[in-house]
Amino acid sequence: MEIFYSPDIAQGGTRLDAIESGHCIKVLRHRKGDTINIVDGAGTLFKCEITDDNPRCVVFTVLERQEGYGSHPYRLHIAVAPPKNKERFDWFVEKATEMGIDEISPIFGDYSERRIFKRDRTERIIISAAKQSHKGVIPLLNDPVTVKEFLECNSRPKSEIQPSETTPIRLICYCDEVESFGVMKMSITEALRKGSSDVIVMIGPEGDFSREEIAKAIKFGWQPVSLGDSRLRIETAALTAVAAVYLANS
Repeated sequence: MEIFYSPDIAQGGTRLDAIESGHCIKVLRHRKGDTINIVDGAGTLFKCEITDDNPRCVVFTVLERQEGYGSHPYRLHIAVAPPKNKERFDWFVEKATEMGIDEISPIFGDYSERRIFKRDRTERIIISAAKQSHKGVIPLLNDPVTVKEFLECNSRPKSEIQPSETTPIRLICYCDEVESFGVMKMSITEALRKGSSDVIVMIGPEGDFSREEIAKAIKFGWQPVSLGDSRLRIETAALTAVAAVYLANS
């Protein structure tokens, strides 16, 4: 089944943009009267009929809608330092989208070798992967921030959390020892047994997180985890974390 994307269809939009229109008419050779499937990027699939087959601006009418299309039973946010080779990051977001992910945050750490991130190409890859894998939700790609900024925006002191409140499982993948910080590292599979379906995972740069960064994360309540004995590239580590969450909820 072919999937197209229109971010404003749920608000009454009736047109595909130029890229989607060109693919629909020039590549797939759809014509007026054909039925096509469109996702809104927020989880809904729309069955539509083409009323104008202009290759620059396809016009359609909605026939049916299906909520929760291609959904997964968890919410996953991966914060990952972009590798030096930008194509490796694009490979990660493509495969992570195919498996099931909700939010991606590029982060720059103390040891990051790459500190420039251009999002346009990556966003296109995410949309294409979501359509190819029949996902109704387009993962959110955030603007890059530093590790310390990410921790401050996605952490709350334990004293502020009410006993009845559900909080995400917050995991930080780290290669070095953490016993000197007064905590124990565990495997990611063990950490995911805590039961929450809301997970945030941080993956550091080529040189890993600095001791100052890991200390800050532990202070904010993040659990250091291991992805196994192998030394993994950034994008491999990030995809391994996505696969762990995917399989834990399968």
